Amino acid sequence: MAKVVAWPPVGLTAWELTKHHPTSRSRNVFGGPDRISSSGRTRYLATATVTGIGVDAASAGYVEMLKDQLAFGPQLVRVPSMAPLWHLHARGRNLINLMLGWETDVADILWTDGGETLTYSTNLAMDGTATTDDGWPAVRVTGIPAGTIVRPSEYVVIRNQAGGEETRRVLTLARANAIGEAVIRVDRAFTLDGLVSVGERKDIVFQALNSPRAVQPVSGSWSFEWQFREVFETEYPSGFEDVDPWR
Repeated sequence: MAKVVAWPPVGLTAWELTKHHPTSRSRNVFGGPDRISSSGRTRYLATATVTGIGVDAASAGYVEMLKDQLAFGPQLVRVPSMAPLWHLHARGRNLINLMLGWETDVADILWTDGGETLTYSTNLAMDGTATTDDGWPAVRVTGIPAGTIVRPSEYVVIRNQAGGEETRRVLTLARANAIGEAVIRVDRAFTLDGLVSVGERKDIVFQALNSPRAVQPVSGSWSFEWQFREVFETEYPSGFEDVDPWR
């Protein structure tokens, strides 16, 4: 199996995340528009600039040990990736919401009302229903704090009682109304209804495209710049094996 190393506990000083859509271009010899078509799988590309000092002055050491862990293998790392927005865009806002489960031994404990199973969340009772907005795929969210702004490229996750989970990206800015409702356009239609979470990080498996080096100055900090390209488990015949040497 292909070893996938967890991202170490290091701080970032810069971050880029973008989707790359490979295309091929066929020139029209008769003067018309060129023909453009897809020529490969869409993938995330990322650049991560890591501080050389960090918490407990350990960051540079983590970088070196990560390079050791990636040596001689497929050089895969799982990175919890944030949306490519200003890093303070969600300051004072918490819309991250997980399903809260109850169990005894290994059996789930169900809470019901009138025969209906109830959903409990770790944060807000934000419920989402798949819908459309002027023809675009969307989710109608209730229970979101009034006036909340959701920005393009943020991750929206819907989870349901059956264990289903889907992640989409916000297409355009949305704002919750005075009664805590918002219609949020997304890049692809949801097929689930359920508990909504906004602003989570998305775990992406990347292949490291470089092994960064950096010179430490006499004073001040320094940084390491990583270049990443997304890969998929289906591209490895024996699948992924996740390891976390930092815990």
